[in-house]
Amino acid sequence: MILLEDTRQQEKKHELKHQYFRAVGVHWNRTCLYCGDYTLPANQSVCIDTKKDIHELIGDIQVKQMPKKEVKEKVYEICKNERISFDLADEIYHAICDDDTDRFAEKDINEVCYKYALSESIIASLQALYVKRHGFFHRGLKRAQNSKIRLYILIENEDKVTSTDDLFHWHNPRLDILVNSNQMIGFNRSGRPKYKKVRKYPYAATGEWLAKACLTMEEKYGCRFLFCRPEESGAKILKLLGVNDYAEKTS
Repeated sequence: MILLEDTRQQEKKHELKHQYFRAVGVHWNRTCLYCGDYTLPANQSVCIDTKKDIHELIGDIQVKQMPKKEVKEKVYEICKNERISFDLADEIYHAICDDDTDRFAEKDINEVCYKYALSESIIASLQALYVKRHGFFHRGLKRAQNSKIRLYILIENEDKVTSTDDLFHWHNPRLDILVNSNQMIGFNRSGRPKYKKVRKYPYAATGEWLAKACLTMEEKYGCRFLFCRPEESGAKILKLLGVNDYAEKTS
């Protein structure tokens, strides 16, 4: 049995999965996947996107987006260097930055570029701007949605979160990190000033906010968020890909 693993999965960071795969006789080849981190060679209609913990999920959802102004400047710079008209530059800019809820932005960008016979290297640069604007995670969700791929986002964690319902009650430890403010409230016994403690990350994501975000994405993109312990991840991936029977027979 062979799985495909995305090359963006950091090496030596997924040993628990690999140990399980080896134990049940499943092999994996690393390649660049269209979306997600794991799928089957002969049937990529189901893909699994794994997250090493809840904080990685938060980072993907709250990714810092490249401002529209910067995207526009970069598009115009590329078009100027390639002697492309400003009218075309504006068309490309809107293909990248406009709301993509009801469209396939990557396809729109390609079609505009093909229409004007732009080179593959220019197309790649413009597609990269789309990722910088909307985020790599968002691109994966849209790719799965528009290609009719069943995408599971599997979040490994040791916080006893096993479902989105559990996530509502998850407490972000970043909210407990305190630092000194500029407000002096007295003096220590040593005579040094004593300052009021405040949260270092007062706007850190809460479990409730994150759970609602997951439910919204499930409804919007047709994906599904699942949770498990790190040591359960390998078996969970095989089950979601429909090859759990093979694992059971060879274990």
